[in-house]
Amino acid sequence: MINILLVEDDSTLAIGLKYALENEGFGVEWANTIEAATKALNQAQFHLIILDIMLPDGNGYDFCRYI
Repeated sequence: MINILLVEDDSTLAIGLKYALENEGFGVEWANTIEAATKALNQAQFHLIILDIMLPDGNGYDFCRYI
């Protein structure tokens, strides 16, 4: 199974994306902050990250550099 980390603080958008991706057979973990995304990244392996740029505790560009 392909695992995706979805980093998005807009819950309406994230729930819709998560639902659609799971219906296509992907495993999706949703994080709504950079802190939560970092924890998820350290606990599991992901094949793809869908990353929002504007997050409440930082920006996606910095998280991308961290990855």
